[in-house]
Amino acid sequence: MSDLVSRRVAQLTPLGGGEGGGVSVVVEALSCALLAGAEYSPNVFCADTSELLARKRWDGIRVTPCQSIGPARFGFLRELPSELTAFAPNIIHIHGVWTALSYFHQRFQHSQCTPYVVSPHGMLDSWALRNSRWKKFVAGKLCEREHLSGANALIALCESEVQSIRAFGLKNPVVVIPNGIDIPDLTTESVEAPWAGEGRRALLFLGRIHPKKGLPLLLSAWGEEKKKNPRIADEWFLAIGGWSEVGHIDELKQQAISLNISMDVRFLGSLYGEEKNTVLRNASAYVLPSYSEGLPMSVLEAWAYKLPSLITPECNLPEGFIADAALRIDTTVASVQDGLHKLVMMSEQKREVLGLRAYDLVCEQFTWDQVAKQTVSVYDWLLGGGDAPESVRFYE
Repeated sequence: MSDLVSRRVAQLTPLGGGEGGGVSVVVEALSCALLAGAEYSPNVFCADTSELLARKRWDGIRVTPCQSIGPARFGFLRELPSELTAFAPNIIHIHGVWTALSYFHQRFQHSQCTPYVVSPHGMLDSWALRNSRWKKFVAGKLCEREHLSGANALIALCESEVQSIRAFGLKNPVVVIPNGIDIPDLTTESVEAPWAGEGRRALLFLGRIHPKKGLPLLLSAWGEEKKKNPRIADEWFLAIGGWSEVGHIDELKQQAISLNISMDVRFLGSLYGEEKNTVLRNASAYVLPSYSEGLPMSVLEAWAYKLPSLITPECNLPEGFIADAALRIDTTVASVQDGLHKLVMMSEQKREVLGLRAYDLVCEQFTWDQVAKQTVSVYDWLLGGGDAPESVRFYE
């Protein structure tokens, strides 16, 4: 590590492994980019899970796993205050809300008063607030609202999240910094996909299998389109990769049977590392009919692999529509069906053009190097590095 590194940044998240979903991917990638920039030395604090330290990507990044009480994702990390004290960070970056992590971080702050920023990662938008509404109301009263209000700055992923932050009643300085992506090397030889020999193109979904992702809409739309246009099932199938929450995968399997499309749907299970790269390399298109997102890493990943995509406005990536790099679908069966029809009937050449536009967009606006530089500018400002970056917004 460079001798120039003098500032220590603590990255806090309930989960640091694959179970943490897109947020854990962000924490890993941002930490790597910060370390590469040699201005900040990152240390990731998270729950100690069996899978955590097997993650190859942590090489070179200091990770402090804390013992959790109960389910790790709830962030009951009682060792966190003492571990933070030992690390003595110059600044703290908390990822996510609605976990006990906020409470344990506050216990540290009561004696240290270290500057901190919070990235809500879409967890303050209206759909997220309606989900488990009363639990979040109680959590807000007990700790979370005070914790968020005390942050020196909030980092929003997009304009929509800025509005959600303000609607929640927070008046902290806010800066918009999107998630980033690692641009894959697509020149290497591709490994066969798990569906090798299928003879059909794969329309891929990748992420948490959760009701907010809109997968029941997708299955219903597929069933309707199949009735009117059998070509969709002759030439395509749905590849659904990810881990199930609240038993949702069982509901989807039953729905596929009832719609008579179970032969058109393949559930791939959780995918990480090379398995995920292989699936993305071999897919022909991507779909995310989500009701609510912060800024989905999975879409950026799909774009980085030059996949044409079907996404909703709730994915908060209007850049894709503006650049004509993605097909818009809304959260209705009719709209998703229309999007499926357009995709299937589109020529291969037009699908390739969509994918190339998406790839160019990611390279221009969504790399981790760009994200890290913007994040460092916020850290520097909060640590007395001069005027606030122009992107920071202040509210009375």
